Amino acid sequence: MRLTVRTLLAWIDGLLGPEDQAALGEKVQASGVAPALVERVRDVIARPSLSAPAPAGRGLADDPNTAAEFLDNTLAADRLEAFERVCVESDIHLADVAACHQLLAELTRDPATLEPVSASRRRQLLATARKRLDPLEAAAAAVAANDRAAARAGRTQPAPTARPERRRAPLAAWLSAGAAALLLGLLAVSFVWSLARGPKRAVVPQVAVVAPAAAAPEPEVPPRAAPVPTDSSPVEASAPVAAPPAAPPPPTNPGAEPAVPAPAAAAAEVADEPAVAPPAAAMETPPATVADAAPPSNPGMPRVPSGDALAIVAPPAMQEPAGAAPTPGAGQPAAAPDLARVVPGGSDAAARAGGPLVHRGDVDGVAGWLLLPAEEPLADREDLLAPAWCHPVFAVGGITIRLEPGTRAVVTRDADGMPQLELVFGRALVSGAAADARIGVLAGGLRGVVSGVMRQPAGIEVLLERPPGQDALPMRRAVVHAGGAEKVWRSVVAPGGPPPLAGLPPEVLLAPRAAIAWEERDPAAAVLVPPAAEPAWMLGASSGDRLEHAAVGALDAALAAEPTARADDALRRLAADRRTENRMIAAATLAFMGDYRELVSLLAAERPLGLNETQWTTLEQLAVPLALARGENSAAALAEAFAAAGPPGKADFLMACARGFSDDELAAGAAARLVEGLGDGSLAVRRFAIRRLVEIVQPDVRHRSLYRADRPATLRDDGIAWWKTQLEQGRISRGGVPAAVPAVAPRERDDE
Repeated sequence: MRLTVRTLLAWIDGLLGPEDQAALGEKVQASGVAPALVERVRDVIARPSLSAPAPAGRGLADDPNTAAEFLDNTLAADRLEAFERVCVESDIHLADVAACHQLLAELTRDPATLEPVSASRRRQLLATARKRLDPLEAAAAAVAANDRAAARAGRTQPAPTARPERRRAPLAAWLSAGAAALLLGLLAVSFVWSLARGPKRAVVPQVAVVAPAAAAPEPEVPPRAAPVPTDSSPVEASAPVAAPPAAPPPPTNPGAEPAVPAPAAAAAEVADEPAVAPPAAAMETPPATVADAAPPSNPGMPRVPSGDALAIVAPPAMQEPAGAAPTPGAGQPAAAPDLARVVPGGSDAAARAGGPLVHRGDVDGVAGWLLLPAEEPLADREDLLAPAWCHPVFAVGGITIRLEPGTRAVVTRDADGMPQLELVFGRALVSGAAADARIGVLAGGLRGVVSGVMRQPAGIEVLLERPPGQDALPMRRAVVHAGGAEKVWRSVVAPGGPPPLAGLPPEVLLAPRAAIAWEERDPAAAVLVPPAAEPAWMLGASSGDRLEHAAVGALDAALAAEPTARADDALRRLAADRRTENRMIAAATLAFMGDYRELVSLLAAERPLGLNETQWTTLEQLAVPLALARGENSAAALAEAFAAAGPPGKADFLMACARGFSDDELAAGAAARLVEGLGDGSLAVRRFAIRRLVEIVQPDVRHRSLYRADRPATLRDDGIAWWKTQLEQGRISRGGVPAAVPAVAPRERDDE
């Protein structure tokens, strides 16, 4: 049985059988958040100053019918989670449902309370009421007599004092009492009928198991002020049961530490082949168990079936050790040869919206990239790559994964069937429909398991950053975003592996839009990032423009034409297409695969057959920084491509511009070389030179528009003169301020 808000209320009010009561008590004691919630429930019920929701309220939170449906286990599944969040975040609503639950529990334990009031009992109640009312009537009569005496103060003979006489209760009082008794009887009958009908009522499908009965020990989740994720389960009761234990016994299973997957590749070079080595040890996490999948040990005792909302996260001490024998019928994931099936694909435009997905495979004994056809089962281990402008989606082990363009990931499963995602570089969204959905994650130095509210996607990114300068080494930065709902991050440490990251609890509950960040500059530590706005890439795949959509379709068709052939052959043919967008997507995707010749050829092409300024900048940003940041081998391959496919004699300068320049290099003459490159006869040299200058100086729009690399030579003179002035004044450095000289308008504008 899971530890949820609903089961917690049943445990507090003693509506569980002895075994369930003891088992849930252990979970409460071992949990890092449940004891605080128990105390809060008792506090809000006993707080006299706390108001109640308006009886005529509207909306999910304030409509009294919502609370009634929640208590009666008829609240729709799509509203259950939201209502539980309201209860956890609001003392008023928590007190409302907890007090009502307590009252219903008392009525269940004392059936005599529901019996109709007998006639003799009604007479006794009325007699008692009259005794209490008689003194009040006498006092009222005396006051009225005194008022009349004061009004006749001028008369000589005082008026006799009126003696109050006992009056019989009016007919209206009898009718009101009878109606109240009748209403009470009807309510009692209705409640008894609902209890009798409850076991036959269809319960909301229960699919999520976040808190198994026993599993490997982990450190507890530290208490926090943010809302606790909860789950709800309906209460079905028909007989009095034992009260909650005063001191639940502690767990006796010490468990074992789960193992950690080995990193995919060395940080210095993530592009070498084979780029990703098989994990040395799978992330082993205990299989989820469904405690109430089997019939209860005592059929006469009421049960609290699991709901479909969020469960209170089970503590590590309550989980089974890795490698322990699974409980029969516990519902652990069954091993399956097919890890996943690609969701998008085919010739239909709507199905192709995500774009194709390629994976590493063998063609005639030679490793290469191949198209992964739609609905194709994945192997036990898949090395996947998302082409340019594509957002492929696939599913594995109940988890849906969407890769961002240019993302490389390795997907496996552990011994228990839990999916494992190793992000080499790029970004991915992970989500799951089941409440017990979870996924192992290896992203940079972050190793762990993500669970919680997986209906709202979590975001994972590994960015390869390279500071400007020829001798600078690439650095990795990894972030795990909680997304729009709470997530649980549980760190996993391999035996003999690196110690736990400093600054990161072994298990942490991430608030919505919070994150965990890790940087290779401090590889032994991680940082908890407070809630902030979600990154734009997590809010949905970029819609792109019409040309990008057409290019994705052309790429899909080119790869699907020969699904068993190497993808790079089809991409090279597409790179010679007459349409510019098709050449761009092919060149960028080949660059993601480590082949840069087509990329350099397209970047170095002269007008009018080459790219315009916007297209050139888009392609350069898409592929060149990643090629340099992947490692020295990838950078060397890019340098060879500049020498083979770039303008003759310009390979060294182009490679230097691609790498960027440090401040020392700029002062040592690199700034002068960049300004000199603005007048070079090669369009690629001019474009790289102005791009680096703009990045370094950051001029305003007015000065930036003075120079454009694809204009005729006579129209570039004014811009070159302005940049020479910046060089003479020593302003070509990071943070430099453009010279306060009037901009000279060019003699002619090229609108292209």
